[in-house]
Amino acid sequence: MRSLGPLVLAGLRQRYAGSVLGALWGFLGPFVEVAAYVALFSLLLPPGDTRERYTFPLAVTAGLLPWASLRETLESAAGALPEHRWIRRSRVPLELLIGKLVLVASARGLVGLLLVQIAAAVGGTLPGIEAVALPLLAFALQVVACWGLALGAAPLGVLFPDSRPALASGLTLLTFASPIVYPEHLVSGPLAIALEWNPYTHLLRLFRLPLEPGVPVWSSLAVSAAFAAACLALGTLLRRRLWWSARDRL
Repeated sequence: MRSLGPLVLAGLRQRYAGSVLGALWGFLGPFVEVAAYVALFSLLLPPGDTRERYTFPLAVTAGLLPWASLRETLESAAGALPEHRWIRRSRVPLELLIGKLVLVASARGLVGLLLVQIAAAVGGTLPGIEAVALPLLAFALQVVACWGLALGAAPLGVLFPDSRPALASGLTLLTFASPIVYPEHLVSGPLAIALEWNPYTHLLRLFRLPLEPGVPVWSSLAVSAAFAAACLALGTLLRRRLWWSARDRL
């Protein structure tokens, strides 16, 4: 684990190598996106909905930036082994390589959530301890889930190359199957039941808690924790079963 920190810092430096502002873009990028969503939806929403004109774009941001981190993690993991063939003859464990990919991709989502909390406080919604801590705990659970899924996606991407484009297409569909860019209350009937069975819906409720403090989310926290544990167990199983076959295929 001590080797993971330097690898993550190296990955972040590599991402912004050659730019004048360097790693500061890790903060500026999400800040610009948050500002863009607030400006855009403030213009599109009806003038009478003053509160919604401010909170809705923040709700979109609280869902979209963590979701983008998840997508980047899984899509990167599916192609990680062909891009790092040296691992076949290295003593570096796959878990370390995947951990680096997960944490580098997660930095953007974490900064986005922190900016949403700050913007909510500036907008007059003063979140309590729960509304500050639970979104961060939910994001930690997403990181665990991503790590587990990425451990399985890495060897699968080698053994079944079609799984990579299939994964990208599936994640695109899940973007619209989750209330990321639309309010959950607009969905009713069977679709609302389907959303309730979508684990990411529960993570989104936790991410958006600073915008709606006091909303009961403990059941969503339980679902999110169970989802993270299941992803970790599944990924660990796939890694054990498929790693050696994938290694020989490299």
